[in-house]
Amino acid sequence: MNDRAAYNFKEFAELFGKSKTWTYRLTYEGKIKTINGYGKKMVPASEVDRIINSAKDRDEIKSK
Repeated sequence: MNDRAAYNFKEFAELFGKSKTWTYRLTYEGKIKTINGYGKKMVPASEVDRIINSAKDRDEIKSK
């Protein structure tokens, strides 16, 4: 997506038009991986890419 390594929970949620609570929910449900950086949980950029690619794959399947 871009050259950032990770996003804080609020930034991650904003990428998808959601609230920070949504990010916490995904984390605790085990749907996204997080990393701990300097006492703060972050979402790696690879998770953003994974979610976007997953959505694209679903859209391709639906359009067939």
